[in-house]
Amino acid sequence: MAKSALAFINPDILVWAREQAGLTIEAAAEGIAVSADKLAKCEAGDDHLTFPQFLKAANFYKRAPALFYLDERPQGFQPIQDFRHLHDAEVAMTPALEWAIRQARERRELALELRQDVQEPVSEFTLRAALTDNVEAVGQAIRDYLGIQQSAQQGWRAKAFDNWRAAIEAKDVLVFMVPRLDLTEMRGVAVADTLLPIILVNSKDRTNGRTFTLLHEFCHLVVRASGISGMSLDAPEPAKARVEQFCNAVAAAALVPRDWLLSEPLVARKGATQWDNDDLTALAARFGVSREVVLRRLLTLGRTTRAFYESQRALFQKEYDDLADTKSKGGPPRHLTVLSQLGRSFTQLVFQGYYDRQLTLRDVANHLNMQVKAVPDIERAAFGLRG
Repeated sequence: MAKSALAFINPDILVWAREQAGLTIEAAAEGIAVSADKLAKCEAGDDHLTFPQFLKAANFYKRAPALFYLDERPQGFQPIQDFRHLHDAEVAMTPALEWAIRQARERRELALELRQDVQEPVSEFTLRAALTDNVEAVGQAIRDYLGIQQSAQQGWRAKAFDNWRAAIEAKDVLVFMVPRLDLTEMRGVAVADTLLPIILVNSKDRTNGRTFTLLHEFCHLVVRASGISGMSLDAPEPAKARVEQFCNAVAAAALVPRDWLLSEPLVARKGATQWDNDDLTALAARFGVSREVVLRRLLTLGRTTRAFYESQRALFQKEYDDLADTKSKGGPPRHLTVLSQLGRSFTQLVFQGYYDRQLTLRDVANHLNMQVKAVPDIERAAFGLRG
């Protein structure tokens, strides 16, 4: 029987991961199903875990496998504010959410190292605003920074999220989709680092909801406020919710610019403050957003009433709840799901590390959470190749 391949990981990070998990050599060895002597030798660099043992160790320590290939231990991660909870009481994150944020930060560490290895400098995130700035002006500044043109956006429709994401990733922002996490835990997360800031979006959200979340979290980066959001378009009133209120308003302004909306023939010729579903659907498709976002903008701009908005919002929420209860049938191939979760920018960077001989093929498979035999499929998808 052929021997399993060895995992040539950084032994110091193997030690660090165990210590961070608060485990003794004996307890860790039992969880990984190796002897304590074997694990001690691997931590000292005198022996190596097999690849299956290494994957088991990464899973047991709740760390991304990619982290173990870094040259140095990650720097201590600072906690981020949870904007979902606006009371003084401390509310602990669930293990699943904590893991998703930690995994994203570890991927950022990997991306920084790979960019250095392939000699591609990282652009500093320079767009900045204050909570006292004019919402419409900040929304337009975001469009200008990302290079979003009205002529292009009005053709995106169902592809709006993909195009906004591509524009944001082009500014050296990492955007990851988080699978298998309930929407009650989070809709989005922002980690506002100056280099390679991070946005997380819950993949369980509806398509147009993802687009709003993406821009909401991007605004968090702009105001340098890392945090976890579980927002609606109407954030609560306490002072702690001020960032959420501002980011909600800016996201809506960026997605649906004031002058563009008011110049739409459907809006310009309609003097009434009530809107039928067909009108809202047509406008939503035009901007690539949800009907709720359009109606909220109409409310902000004085083209509908609070009473009508609230009545329609209740109907929208029922539709969202009904969709959430509908079980999906099947889904895209595994490699396309992974590409959606990791993003084209990060995936291409991993392959660049391979092309520059900084990574092995097995490293690539590990970083992308794919089997080696499936790597060509995600490579073709990442670079838009056929065959």
